[in-house]
Amino acid sequence: MKRCFLLLLTIFFVTLSYYSTAQNKKIQFNRNDSIFVFNPKLNLNIKQKMLDSSFANNSTAPNFVVIIATNKLTGKTKEICTEAPFVEGGLERNIGNAKSQRYKSQYFYFNTKPALDNIGFNEYSYDDLIQYGQTKKIREIVKMVLKNDEEQEINFQGTRKEQFMFAHILFNNGILSTRGCIAGNLMTLRKAK
Repeated sequence: MKRCFLLLLTIFFVTLSYYSTAQNKKIQFNRNDSIFVFNPKLNLNIKQKMLDSSFANNSTAPNFVVIIATNKLTGKTKEICTEAPFVEGGLERNIGNAKSQRYKSQYFYFNTKPALDNIGFNEYSYDDLIQYGQTKKIREIVKMVLKNDEEQEINFQGTRKEQFMFAHILFNNGILSTRGCIAGNLMTLRKAK
């Protein structure tokens, strides 16, 4: 009986140790995951056309746009996705000459907490984005839109954070996306030309 109890106790601790280690283990990403999400092969002219088109869209169905944002309070720079009007709103919340930035490049500087909050600077991390990019469904949608020249409408099922990450991956793969003006979960996707 005592031997059986010790065996069960040992199994319990080995199992507990295994699950504790698995919980603390950091997810490892490979180079292909990173290339798919950030896609350094995207033509810069296409990217600039996407930015121009996104910032020119003044409708109630705004485009998602990927920018390189610098937090002037900390010096941290990162690539983020936000809605095009939110960039303008962030710039309006800046102090000083940082308000006069134009949309001639993907680089923007924000020097107040309200400006950074407006663009969602801390909405998600690169690890979150790369992990989300491993989702098989995301990769299938990207392939489908790139093969087809027609607009695609989808009913996005996920959190707001996931929607920004989804739009980030789409943008970096040459796909423009807009959020529906009535229902925010409706998205229109089209391949940039």
